[in-house]
Amino acid sequence: MDDSDDDEEMSFEESLQYDKLGEVTVDELQSIEKQIAEQADMPEWAVVQQFFVDTAKRIMTGSGSVIGRRASSFVRGALEEVIRTAPNGEDLPQMQVDPTTAMTLLGSYYYDGTLGEQDYRRAFEYYERAASRGGVRAMLNLGYCYQYGHGTERDREKACDCYNVVYLAEPSDPEARYKMADMFFNGYGVPRNERVAVRAYLEILHAVTMAEDEESNSWFEANKESLYRRLALAYRDGRGVKRSPLKALGYYEKLEVIHYRDLAQGRRDTPYYSTAKHLDDVQKEIAKLRKELDEDPTAAAL
Repeated sequence: MDDSDDDEEMSFEESLQYDKLGEVTVDELQSIEKQIAEQADMPEWAVVQQFFVDTAKRIMTGSGSVIGRRASSFVRGALEEVIRTAPNGEDLPQMQVDPTTAMTLLGSYYYDGTLGEQDYRRAFEYYERAASRGGVRAMLNLGYCYQYGHGTERDREKACDCYNVVYLAEPSDPEARYKMADMFFNGYGVPRNERVAVRAYLEILHAVTMAEDEESNSWFEANKESLYRRLALAYRDGRGVKRSPLKALGYYEKLEVIHYRDLAQGRRDTPYYSTAKHLDDVQKEIAKLRKELDEDPTAAAL
């Protein structure tokens, strides 16, 4: 758990305070070493779980989207310690974070750069280790790595295999079903079948909008833009469904609202995404579809 930062002027505890880490107080962190010393008979894995994991979880909960270098080091170190110290065998003790979850989290942090360092190769390695231990989320994330060539060579067949494993294990998981629908829509790793794909998109949309659990709501909030985009394209071009300019228009209008909201909230553009460009593209599609419906009223019945 050693912190290897060059900043000599600021102590570890002071830097955590400087990072404004929510409920985690400097006094708490300063007492960790003392508490560990008082638990001389406690197994190392239990020390890691009770003190380091709990603090790391609170750091990630309290810090929002910004986390300082020393805090990042603490969280990363805590998860690495979980992997290093966890007992072996089938009859494992109860843990806040088990090694498979720790590997998956580390993979996600490296993939997204959450801890300040984006490294697809290391993300892939952690996902692969966790997936080999039966980690379902890690297997799903491994699919993303293969599909987009992040940390490994692009291989859409392997990506499809990963998504299928997760779908078969958890058929009600909207993410796994959504990714398998993408595979069918594009013919990646399976024969192209747009009808199957669009039916799946519609069923997913119905399920998550009708669900009242927080997990489904969170998934929908994070993925509704891409789901609407796929359905807009399908109805615009008649891919997998009967062509319907009116239904396509409805989905494009939903996308327009999302992009306006993102601009109002100052969503940051990335190398792969520009809110302003997406809004412009959507508004062009809306104009085309409205013109078509104005010029041919019978198109509304399509």
